[in-house]
Amino acid sequence: MKLVLKGLSFLILALVITGCSQSMEEAFDKGESHVKDTFLSTEGPEANYTVNDFELYKPDELRVSEQNASNIVFNDSGQSYILFINEFEAPNSRWFYNQIENKDQYLRTFQTDEAFAYLHADNYEEDSYEVHVGIGGIKMSTVTTPNQMEDDITMMINMIKSVEQK
Repeated sequence: MKLVLKGLSFLILALVITGCSQSMEEAFDKGESHVKDTFLSTEGPEANYTVNDFELYKPDELRVSEQNASNIVFNDSGQSYILFINEFEAPNSRWFYNQIENKDQYLRTFQTDEAFAYLHADNYEEDSYEVHVGIGGIKMSTVTTPNQMEDDITMMINMIKSVEQK
């Protein structure tokens, strides 16, 4: 009887864990929705951090671990996020987008008269993906899992959208 209860408990736990995890497609689709909504919105978070000649929104949980004239590396609990700023590229630039080598499965683009944005994810390791979000000459990248992807994409697009030159 104990063996049956242990087996049943394990099965229920496995079902709960499986049911709580998202597929890559679900996570990417949800992230895509956030990128599109934020990109098309005229509102966004206010800048609260200054680096070099730029101001941007930085969530409290992120710590700056490295920075130079055009790159900033942020960290949160061991996860790195890299912000690239090419001040010579306009908001409608496709320069970063054109550098993407694998444009197969996980790629979405958005465009207005003034700006061009994209969301791209590529396999990195088992159950992790390298994700890039960009608007013109500004992009942000991280390695994430499907369960964390929506939150990471939302944070990155909010940060990118907030970047302004002083």
